Amino acid sequence: MPRYKPNISPLPVYNDGSFLLYEIFNANEIYPKEYLKIVSDAEYFYQELSLSDSIIFENEKRTKKIKLKIRIPQDKDITSKNVLKIDTEYYKVFNSYHFTNKNGILESDITLEEYLHPIVKE
Repeated sequence: MPRYKPNISPLPVYNDGSFLLYEIFNANEIYPKEYLKIVSDAEYFYQELSLSDSIIFENEKRTKKIKLKIRIPQDKDITSKNVLKIDTEYYKVFNSYHFTNKNGILESDITLEEYLHPIVKE
């Protein structure tokens, strides 16, 4: 008797934390500063990824300080003009990579660098 094996692929789990999404803009001033404006009050959930040795090595040679790499359900609206607030820290999007995983689920990997002294406008 043949056995039926369903083709069920596991769903990704994004339970390492959540973040709020901000957008960077410049006000019309003589000396423009970067301000942050919240995009949505909804929280985004993410899965934390480890930083590879090559990223850590490159990080030591650059002035950019890459701190985190996270994975979320695909969102092509998140670009390098966004800042994420995770807990009390702010991180600027350094790179965003959108792809389809081996199970056909759309995901985005986001590399984050530290973003110091943010000015948040409500």
